[in-house]
Amino acid sequence: MEEKLTSPKIDRRAYTRARIIEALDDLDLAVNMWLAGRTRNAAGKAFSAVKALLSALVTKNLDKLAINNEWYAKKGYTAPSHSLKGVSIDLVKLGFADVEELVNVSLLLHDYQYNGFDPDFSKYEAKDEVLHDLVGLTMRTLRDVKAWFKENWDDKLELIYSVVLSDLEKVKGESTEGE
Repeated sequence: MEEKLTSPKIDRRAYTRARIIEALDDLDLAVNMWLAGRTRNAAGKAFSAVKALLSALVTKNLDKLAINNEWYAKKGYTAPSHSLKGVSIDLVKLGFADVEELVNVSLLLHDYQYNGFDPDFSKYEAKDEVLHDLVGLTMRTLRDVKAWFKENWDDKLELIYSVVLSDLEKVKGESTEGE
């Protein structure tokens, strides 16, 4: 069930929670789209998951981020696509070490979503390379999300997390079958 997306200007905690749920849901959609053979759609959902995750992290840390940059309070909390790299660098400065790598991989997946294996645009040459990044991004996110949002974590988030983890195991199994 979708969580109501309230403005963080009204309820920061509810907005953060909604974005955490969105990130986990998008990761699960990415995994299941991959299993259904929709590799480019899967890549797009993985990108969307990272955007939602960054939005949650920015909102959670808005007081720290907005001290030197009021852009965060105005619209940075939405983690606009064109600003993801800079946002990730600012979050790394706050101690979220893996965020920059998540963004870098998500941007590669985003390019793949639109360009497929076009040699003039894509950094990928084969599906197994895309799968490697999709699985790695999902695993890193699942590894860190509980610690990053421990004050928000509850049974509902744990259930969604468990579903993503279970579905990810199916994809990981698929990736080892071809080896």
